[in-house]
Amino acid sequence: MAGYDSMNTLFSSMGSTSGGSSDMLGISYTDYASIKNGSYGKLVSAYYKKVETEDGKSSSSSTIKDSKEKLNSINDAAGRLTDSADKLLNKGKDSLFKTKTDGAGHSYVDYDTDEVYKAVKDFVNDYNDFLDSASEADTTKLLRAAKNMVSYAKANESTLKAIGITVGSDNKLSVDEDKFKEASKARVQSVFQSTGGFAYQVKAKASTVSNYAADMAKQVSESSSTHKDTSTTSTSTSKDTSKRLAAIEDAAEAAKSSLSKLLETGTKSVFNKVTQTTDGVTTTDYDKDGIYKAVKSFIKDYNTLLDKTEDSETKNIIQARKTMMNYVAANKTALSAMGITIDSDNNLSINETKFKDADMDKVKSLFQDKNSMGEQVNNQITKIDTYAEKEASKANTYNDSGSYSYNFNSGDLYNSFM
Repeated sequence: MAGYDSMNTLFSSMGSTSGGSSDMLGISYTDYASIKNGSYGKLVSAYYKKVETEDGKSSSSSTIKDSKEKLNSINDAAGRLTDSADKLLNKGKDSLFKTKTDGAGHSYVDYDTDEVYKAVKDFVNDYNDFLDSASEADTTKLLRAAKNMVSYAKANESTLKAIGITVGSDNKLSVDEDKFKEASKARVQSVFQSTGGFAYQVKAKASTVSNYAADMAKQVSESSSTHKDTSTTSTSTSKDTSKRLAAIEDAAEAAKSSLSKLLETGTKSVFNKVTQTTDGVTTTDYDKDGIYKAVKSFIKDYNTLLDKTEDSETKNIIQARKTMMNYVAANKTALSAMGITIDSDNNLSINETKFKDADMDKVKSLFQDKNSMGEQVNNQITKIDTYAEKEASKANTYNDSGSYSYNFNSGDLYNSFM
């Protein structure tokens, strides 16, 4: 175990990528080649494309090319990643990692394996969510900062693998529960709690992106208020039709409604246990029929939402949809144990018998724990609903010919005019 004490030094030394020639901005092309594969090739290739076009034009590299809405979305994702890193980095009474002493007086690291695994899983999910959001950036400064985080993870790939965390071809992280729980606790602590360790460095990089995005959003807002459009006519900026946006809004509202029944706590919670007497025997247990009905209803509405958003051309809706599916996919193993499967089209299906035989405590945790799948999916559904409403409002405007476009964002109202 003493050998693991050097992990802090190891991670600190890996804070920057090594080897390979670099361009005049100091970016390693060897680093670029190592991370360009997968869905996040866009993030890296977009960055290098911008560097090429901006080479020798330092003033243009600071140009803000993202909307305030996109910048706020990136800032939010970076903030969530910072928060999940903080939970792992906490020390003292709030620390997840404890130092204990054995009978011989030797100190050793110990922790609640389930609790730390959950915290690491949340961290991994937030890391992937951040990459989803950052990959949509068009501003070079943000692309550079996000690329550095991807590079850092790739540089530490072997060390992460030793504790059950892998870096996929798409640069996303995934954690194997069994391997993680079997890993050395001292090694895990070194990776996630030590100063200069992986969580520490990721938090620092996420904070940098958050600060950049927040500052840029402020600049965009100030610029917008200074240069108001004084023209008497305008055209729609929405890429989706009003009919599609109305359908997305309706589907999102339905999904939020059915999910809210699973998120409900207190006296109205579907997870409250009920007491029943059968053949003179009194038992207190979950109402499995009621829970199954609520989950089945949500699955139906979730699948409908996926269908209605599939062809959306609005970036924010596309992003929220993708993030929502990522949260569900991250819980694939847990869902499968409950009889819920994800098909090739990302739709969900549920096996009633297997579901009712499952551990209802785990079903409850999946929907109601802090940062649970239920909470995270609800956040993304809310975003989809909000984005659809905003996009619809963009279409409610005068066109170039001077006539008004009646593009209602309420599905029922819109359909009444069809």
